[in-house]
Amino acid sequence: MDGRRIKFLALAAAIVGTMVFLLAVGIKGGMVYYVTVSEFVQNGATQGDNFRINGKVVPGSIERLAGGARVRFWMTEGSARLYVDYEGIIPDTFVDDADVVVHGVQQADRTFKADQLFAKCPSKYEAAEDAGETIPHSEKSTGA
Repeated sequence: MDGRRIKFLALAAAIVGTMVFLLAVGIKGGMVYYVTVSEFVQNGATQGDNFRINGKVVPGSIERLAGGARVRFWMTEGSARLYVDYEGIIPDTFVDDADVVVHGVQQADRTFKADQLFAKCPSKYEAAEDAGETIPHSEKSTGA
């Protein structure tokens, strides 16, 4: 093999290697995995580790602070409960008994300090279709 062919093959291998590396990093960063509240409580957490936790908001536990940009609440799943402190944009669907996913770290005082809060839409929006009823198109588009 001549020198030009070796250089070309080395360059091609470097490009393919870089692309594989970027693809692997992108896939790993895009994966969304969470644990339930009971799994988190049972397994414990090391202070400073990041977690994504799924559960339900305990009715009556929502405490809004600092002009509405900060909220504290209890979330539950099964018999396990977790106290959460979140500051940021609060979704409109964040209400009592809503399914939520929080991302953050466990603090020394056992409070979960969340830096992200996701709330699913309440199931009441799906009730009419689940019951076998049909919703007229005009009501679907107007939200009535």
